[in-house]
Amino acid sequence: MTVLVTGATGFLGGHVIDLLLARGERPRVLVRPCDDMTGRAADVDVHIGDMADRGALEAAVSGVDRVFHCAARTGPWGPKEEYEQTNVRGLALLVEVALSAGVGRLVHVSSITVHGNDVGGSADENAPFWREPNPYSRSKVAGELLLERMIRERSAPVSIVRPGWIYGPRDHASFGRLAEIIQQGRMIVLGHGRNHVPLIYASDAARGVLLAGEVEGAEGRSYLLVNDEAVTQLDYLRAIARELGAPAPTRRISYRLGLALGLLAEMGTRLARTEQPPPVTRYGIQLLGGENRFVITRARQELGFAPQVGLAEGVRRASEWYHRTTHAVPAAA
Repeated sequence: MTVLVTGATGFLGGHVIDLLLARGERPRVLVRPCDDMTGRAADVDVHIGDMADRGALEAAVSGVDRVFHCAARTGPWGPKEEYEQTNVRGLALLVEVALSAGVGRLVHVSSITVHGNDVGGSADENAPFWREPNPYSRSKVAGELLLERMIRERSAPVSIVRPGWIYGPRDHASFGRLAEIIQQGRMIVLGHGRNHVPLIYASDAARGVLLAGEVEGAEGRSYLLVNDEAVTQLDYLRAIARELGAPAPTRRISYRLGLALGLLAEMGTRLARTEQPPPVTRYGIQLLGGENRFVITRARQELGFAPQVGLAEGVRRASEWYHRTTHAVPAAA
């Protein structure tokens, strides 16, 4: 069986590749010309191209049985066009090409953000879509609506997974940033800190992606992928602090004030017309300070999905990676 992984040099895509290689498979990967495949090129079949290149997509899916589509324009800040190009138009082109090539299953990696970044309690796959005021959220909702039409009108063999807040080794954008702030004593708790955060360890998320491509009957279905262990904001921050040997954060600001500061930072960055993202965004404030518990009954029952890495072990592994990474960087002169 031949499988294709898009976004293979990204955080989640890299962990999907890890699992495939551990099973003895040699996956095919679609990577952009600028992507770094150091240490991986000998283990995979590399195809060069991007989500706007029909010819590259056609070559990549030729003879493929399954596609694991992990590529996306991520993060809450950037030009709207970039998100639409990759997360909507590129997705449509990939599914169209896969249909023409007779691909048996395509797994699309979406996000819990399609339900909003602060659901205010618990939610499952039937929760309504909610477009947050950032291009990532809006493009992810648009991508899922597009897939709904292609599944309904063209019987596209697509399964959708919506991972939560993924963390683990190689997570520079989220865990690495949090660890640095905590280690420097700059972390601020949002609100009372007892709100729940929708975490999932990277290898668990990758395992859910593979299951969605393998289990019969998953076509046309969507699945939330989170660890349903009840973890609060304070649980997460204190676990990181313990592993780093740093003081647990104690300074607090109200959640509403955090959202207001995020909005002001976004407005200031737009007015400054700088390419750099703001130091804080509403998206990040909601992810850490919002009340987000997601129910994974459907994934457990239909996919046999069961998270294997809990908070303590996941933070330990991620912190070991963080220590190795930071210690490997020479100090500035």
